[in-house]
Amino acid sequence: MAQTPFTRILVATLGSPWSERALELALKMAKAYQLELVVVAVLAPVYVPQKKAPFGITTTSGGDEEARQLAKGVLKKASSLAEADGIKPVCELREGRAADEILKSAQQHQCDLIIIGSRGLRGVSRVTLGEVGNEVVLKAHVPVMVVK
Repeated sequence: MAQTPFTRILVATLGSPWSERALELALKMAKAYQLELVVVAVLAPVYVPQKKAPFGITTTSGGDEEARQLAKGVLKKASSLAEADGIKPVCELREGRAADEILKSAQQHQCDLIIIGSRGLRGVSRVTLGEVGNEVVLKAHVPVMVVK
């Protein structure tokens, strides 16, 4: 087996074609190099108008239930794919600013590589490159692999 400088990788996904490719690569790497795998889906806050709130908007508590169910489904699928390859992943559903939560999860799990898709979905589902991906690349203290 070839050596790799990595022991634990984090992949961020919410089901876009680009993040699915990132997940596929993360699974291949985890299997080939016997790496630990952390899979993260992040639900961004949902902003709604409110007259008395600063700037006229506020976040809703609990978020969008449809988005939550989508994220849970993505994590369940990722877990099934990993387990079929003999990998026992850590799967997390997090809430907050996507880049912040990806970076926090990578730090908390002591990941030494972050894998993200080159672009994500818009709105609540936006997880990867664009504003979020750029922030992850710029702020990460470990290498970030961007998958096209």
